[in-house]
Amino acid sequence: MKITSYVGLTPAQEKTIGALETVTVRTALNKSAVVATIRTFAAQEVKITIAADGGIEGVEVQYDSL
Repeated sequence: MKITSYVGLTPAQEKTIGALETVTVRTALNKSAVVATIRTFAAQEVKITIAADGGIEGVEVQYDSL
């Protein structure tokens, strides 16, 4: 993945954007879709549900409280 930034980024922003390069994909329940999960250094998960035709059906952000 190529990431282009037109502004300066904080170290935390760089780490979060860097996490977009690692994606875990699994099947979605009861659908012909998949769920792509991106886990950030701040223990957040961004889950993107992608339909068989490539359309994005939903996006969810979860924060894992420790």
